[in-house]
Amino acid sequence: MITNHSDSHILVGVDGSAAAMNAVGWAAAEADRRAMPLVIANISDVVGFGDVPALTVAEGIGIFSRLDTEGRKALTAAKQHVVDHHPAVRVTTVQKSGGPVPEMVELSRNAFLTVVGASGVGGFGSMLLGSVAMALVTAGHSPVAVIRGDESHDGLVPRTGPVVLGVDTSASSEEAIAWAFDEASRRDSDLIAVHAWTAYVDVYARLYGVPPFDEIDAQVEAEEAAFAERLAGWREKYPDVTVTPLLRSGKPAKTLLEYADDAQLVVVGSRGHGDFTGVLFSSVSRSLIHKAPCPVLVARTKD
Repeated sequence: MITNHSDSHILVGVDGSAAAMNAVGWAAAEADRRAMPLVIANISDVVGFGDVPALTVAEGIGIFSRLDTEGRKALTAAKQHVVDHHPAVRVTTVQKSGGPVPEMVELSRNAFLTVVGASGVGGFGSMLLGSVAMALVTAGHSPVAVIRGDESHDGLVPRTGPVVLGVDTSASSEEAIAWAFDEASRRDSDLIAVHAWTAYVDVYARLYGVPPFDEIDAQVEAEEAAFAERLAGWREKYPDVTVTPLLRSGKPAKTLLEYADDAQLVVVGSRGHGDFTGVLFSSVSRSLIHKAPCPVLVARTKD
């Protein structure tokens, strides 16, 4: 079960872009649901200009000053958005200069959950998706939510629909299960738990042309039993959550993306390999972060 810590907070990064404001709105709603403080951070990427020898001292100072001004405007707008839409949330702001990746990773150290947008512009957002988001997923100190919207609906972030959970056999999957049940309960939504796996018998069939049906049946039974066992205890902890377990043979990322179409949130673990992936789990996270039509929560274990 996910336990809120009284001395912790939710952290969200902003850069003044629409995607970042979507992240602020999502993070504020999450803070409201959990009665937690919200910290809004802006990182002025002064490091990106350090290797430009053509800049004079005056030009460098001018650029840094502009980044600082734009950062303050982004923070002011983001804080006002929270005050207007979630007045019960206690909000503070942080502005730093440096490299967006190390600064956000360090800020995540004290966060209960770190939230970032899927894209953006400016000193912070220009490298948000490619570097900051994935850096937080792989090296951050808290779970990470990357806020994606549906591109077919002007980037709107879905607020309804089920929570979709990707389940594997790694330790990080247990953390993902905890987050998914907790989020579904707090949102009063259904939970779709997906266990996708690549059967070794599929490889056998491709090599020899005839699938070993008895081995297929045995493996399916084993997967079903393991899947049911993983969910059983959590169903008891969250009797209010309606769970639909789905066992699928196929590529995990592709399978999860299919169910993400109607979801308001997808939850996966941060790493691991086993029945769910067959490869490092980060590849599934990366695919979802780039393609999902809804927010993706990567359930890293809190350091």
